[in-house]
Amino acid sequence: MFRHIALITVLTAVALAAGVAMVPGEREQWTMLVRDGRNQDAVKALEARYRAGKREVDAVLHLYKLYMSFAEIDRATRVMQGFVADRPNDPAAVSLLARHYGDIQDKRAEVRTLERLFELAPSPPTARDLLAHYRIEGAFDREERLMRTLLANQTITANDAERLGLILAAHGDLYGARDALTRFDEIANPERSIGRLVLFDVLVQIGDKTAALNKAASWIGYWRKVSIHRTAAGTEIPSARLIRMMMAADELAARALICEVQRNETPTSAANVGTHSASEDARERADDDPAQEACEVKVPEAEADAVGNTVSHIEPRDEFGRRRRR
Repeated sequence: MFRHIALITVLTAVALAAGVAMVPGEREQWTMLVRDGRNQDAVKALEARYRAGKREVDAVLHLYKLYMSFAEIDRATRVMQGFVADRPNDPAAVSLLARHYGDIQDKRAEVRTLERLFELAPSPPTARDLLAHYRIEGAFDREERLMRTLLANQTITANDAERLGLILAAHGDLYGARDALTRFDEIANPERSIGRLVLFDVLVQIGDKTAALNKAASWIGYWRKVSIHRTAAGTEIPSARLIRMMMAADELAARALICEVQRNETPTSAANVGTHSASEDARERADDDPAQEACEVKVPEAEADAVGNTVSHIEPRDEFGRRRRR
């Protein structure tokens, strides 16, 4: 009899414990409500937890999403601001707040939060977003400061390095322009000429003609080959302009460098496709190219419509330096 009573008692206790364990907790309750689409009840349960100080990441984010689904923008903003206040040094939390401000079109708050995010965790995507906002707002001083920071960190893109170099050159900061355009020269596509022409001019102005001529010699061979096939009618060939700049800087050194480039070039007539003969192709190259065969260097004359600011011929490009489709 005693054993029977003990067994019944133990089984009852186990059943009670199992029943208690099967009762859903607070977390299971609101997750079940969200799963079942009972969003109003889920909001009430999550608000109760939030007021009680139980602010787990997933619970807070679900509460934020529910507020946004109900167009409760102010409440959603307060929740996200509180979420970041609890985690002030968490880049992921600050990024969520910046995205929220972008979703609700609060541009000033978005820029402020992106600046805070960049301080916590500098990254190219954050910098790209900030630069876009600065340019739209006309905040060019802040744009320049940010591009200087990117240049110092070696995370600047080719387009931004070129833009920074042109800005600094226009402001008379020749050494800053040299650093920016040198970085541009290192990472940009070899066919891009505007920034490199300005870099040549900047190097000459600061008295480093040797570096300017050596860089020009490394560019000119590729530019001449590209100009044969890609230069549009009525536009000045970049290699022609570069040769004039080289001659103006130091004619003797420029002639020697151009001759060296000519000697190192491989014949291109065999690669040409069409009905042109080798002699016809050579004549066309002699007409188009400023540097002649047999190392006979002639300085090309500037075309009337090509004289002026090189910025007027800048083509639209993406952040990787590729031409944008019109």
